Amino acid sequence: MSKASESGMQAPLEDLDDAPESAPPTAGFLDEVGQKFGGAPWWAISGSFHALLLLMLTLIGMAIIRNSEKDIIVTTSMVKDPIKEDPKIPKPDVKPVKMPVESEEPILQPTIVTHEISEAVEDLVNDQLNVDANDPKGDEGISDADTGRSGFTVCLGSGGGGSNRFGRPDSIGSMKSMASKRGGRETVDSVMLALEWLAKHQEPDGHWDCVKYGGKQADVAVTGLSLLAFLGAGHSEKVGQYKDNVKRAVYWLTSIQGDDGKYYKQGETHGIGYHHAIASLAMAEAAGMGRIAETIKSAQKGVDYSTEKHQQGEGSDKGGWRYGPKESPDLSVSGWFIMSLKSAKVAGLHVNPASFDGAIKFLDKVEEKGNAGDPYGGNRFGYMQPGHATRTTAIGNLCRQFMGWKRDDLRGGIEFFVNQGGVPQWNGNGASVDLYYWYYGTLSVYQLDAPHGDLWKRWNEAMKKALLDNQRKGGDENGSWDPVGAYSEYWGRVGQTALGALCLEVYYRYNLMLK
Repeated sequence: MSKASESGMQAPLEDLDDAPESAPPTAGFLDEVGQKFGGAPWWAISGSFHALLLLMLTLIGMAIIRNSEKDIIVTTSMVKDPIKEDPKIPKPDVKPVKMPVESEEPILQPTIVTHEISEAVEDLVNDQLNVDANDPKGDEGISDADTGRSGFTVCLGSGGGGSNRFGRPDSIGSMKSMASKRGGRETVDSVMLALEWLAKHQEPDGHWDCVKYGGKQADVAVTGLSLLAFLGAGHSEKVGQYKDNVKRAVYWLTSIQGDDGKYYKQGETHGIGYHHAIASLAMAEAAGMGRIAETIKSAQKGVDYSTEKHQQGEGSDKGGWRYGPKESPDLSVSGWFIMSLKSAKVAGLHVNPASFDGAIKFLDKVEEKGNAGDPYGGNRFGYMQPGHATRTTAIGNLCRQFMGWKRDDLRGGIEFFVNQGGVPQWNGNGASVDLYYWYYGTLSVYQLDAPHGDLWKRWNEAMKKALLDNQRKGGDENGSWDPVGAYSEYWGRVGQTALGALCLEVYYRYNLMLK
């Protein structure tokens, strides 16, 4: 019984038995009235009587209107007789349509801002400058991050100056001025067009459909690459015109993350390694930029999977990474894992120091050492054994840069892949395109020689020409790059566009201060 019912109950009968009896009346009702009002005028008596009667009727009406739990409400539905069908009129052929069931989770719709491209980066920088300066950014900067291994530090841009964190304009100025100074205004516009294409072609739930745009089953990897492209231009879950796209990508990657921490969907091509490592790299950078609790939690789980579940070896006997957990490592997969752990360390996440030790031992294993007559002095790398392939040499040298090697100690290896593998070029049919090589090469040459070195000038001019001249103009593909060349059949137009944007973001992606 409800409290309302209890408060409306009458007193128990036994309580009424104990009540004192009332004295019998000594006179009739009319006698008392006569005694009290006998001397009053008739109109006063009449008015008093009618006022009392009106009050009693009002109280009775209120009591009737008040609902009771025991009230029974009867409703009557008045429906007209159904209309009889005329047999002479043919019935329309209507087929039932099954409507999709909406997800319980709210779906965020894409947000596309259409202000002038020339204003986009300036507006983005202004947004970032308005972020609370006291917001925690992690325990170290991108330029001199300590891995936890005694004896050295990890630097990106070794020999440079500042210790700047993700998503912050540095002392050189805004990202706009950095890009314009080092890459030209056209590189900024090209990145913005690429991001606009990616934003328009993101699925409502936050991922990018690789197969839909010419690739294979690689949604996790291309979603990670696309997220990195937005983050690289300074957009985060908190700031930037594409913050909604970032939020949805982060949400989707978190939603498909396994209980053990891996980012992977069953059936994705090339196993777990590439997908998890690229997604983990993106989530680490998202955590470092946005400082959102759920993103940090997911990114840390991803790091723990990388170091404890997937990396070859145990304890102090760790090595590198490959497609599946604990497999004999290769440099292609290991490169993404090393970058993800470096970004995680910068973001303030916990990274097992033994994992960096294992990465270094693996790099030592696949490095081809130079000899007395070697013009490049070593620093060339193979896939699973010592070698000197140009793509793996680019990967190996970037990993060394991430883990603290001095730039001059790596010059020979970088000169080797630039001279032997060549600078970027996009011939008529795109057969010479290799964005996997271009991505690692762009980052490592930039760290070695930017902004004034001859090696960087050669690479930079070739890279800009290849990408700017071949970016699609007009139609639904405006701002994207065609999936042609090495490995493009795996990542399709989405991955090709994300990697192209990442190459052109090299001037400001980590907001470095270089000499």
